[in-house]
Amino acid sequence: MKSNKILILTSTILTLFLIEVFCSFFLFKKSEYNYKNRYLVYSEGNVFRNIDNFFTYEPNTSITASNYYFINDKFKRIYNYIIKTNNLGLVQDKDLIKESPSILFLGDSFTEGQGDGSWLNYFDGEFKNHQIINGGLLGTGFQQFELMNGYLSDYDIQKVFVLYIGDDLRRDVFQFNDQQLKCLRNHTFCQGSEIFFSFPTKNKNIDFFLKKLRDNQRNTIEPQKTNLKTFRRNIKSWLTNLYVIKIPLDFLRSNFYNSKNEKIIRNFNSINNLINKYQDNIYFINLKMKGEIIMRKKSYESLYAKDYILRKTNNYFECDFNNDLDLFYNYDSHPNKKGYKYLYNCVFNILENQITLN
Repeated sequence: MKSNKILILTSTILTLFLIEVFCSFFLFKKSEYNYKNRYLVYSEGNVFRNIDNFFTYEPNTSITASNYYFINDKFKRIYNYIIKTNNLGLVQDKDLIKESPSILFLGDSFTEGQGDGSWLNYFDGEFKNHQIINGGLLGTGFQQFELMNGYLSDYDIQKVFVLYIGDDLRRDVFQFNDQQLKCLRNHTFCQGSEIFFSFPTKNKNIDFFLKKLRDNQRNTIEPQKTNLKTFRRNIKSWLTNLYVIKIPLDFLRSNFYNSKNEKIIRNFNSINNLINKYQDNIYFINLKMKGEIIMRKKSYESLYAKDYILRKTNNYFECDFNNDLDLFYNYDSHPNKKGYKYLYNCVFNILENQITLN
């Protein structure tokens, strides 16, 4: 009896090990994304501005935006492009006119066009005589989408499209603190912890600057004390990242668990407020994330948001990027030029086939 138990236990452990190896090396492509190795660098000057309790870019300006990753002991530039803002500090070529009937796009960095510029410019400012408004801003979630809608309350908004990813459901409202704004105006004030940095566009010695930031980050991180609590936390983190545990846990969460997370609840309230305001004139489009394509399934947050939205409205659509990782940057989680062209075509087809405009 004892030998049978040992055999069963050994067989189970070996089976789980083989499944884990198969998932890690054959079934799922490993994600290279690690935000701790990411450096968002903008041309030095006034980049963002805080307004009341949210923010926009500086109006009527051109900003160089770059993204660097520290990979294999080197800094690698992932993208470099020009952000052009309009009279309201939104990322699009056309200035906005209050009296024009408008279609408002709310969303995060995918809607803004982080990594390539505003894909909404493909509309050339309008769709069927309706002004296009790009209300997308990086790092924002549903609460900030609602604030953006309030910022545009004087405009004649006829239709609203909320483009979201699953991660948006856990995002809170944020603004740029004084140190971040100081760093963006003058790179010599950057300390390494700001997330958003600046550097003069004519200065070619950016590797030295990034290395200094990275050294500062490492020097300011306090060494973790090795104790039982830390040990348990590390073991828990390691276990929950194993595919043989992560996959069944995600299945159970997606089908049986309703989160009581305060950020999620506040974001649901914002979704509800927007639906109550626009009724049948608001539409939701879920954008598939790179990580969801890698894992071949939607995240808990994407499914949870979908379930909530469909209980409120049938105006729900999806753009899945054809499940093609080639539509995303290597190392970074954002679409590349081909990805944003796909997103434009997906949204254009929804407008063309589903939306009636007066």
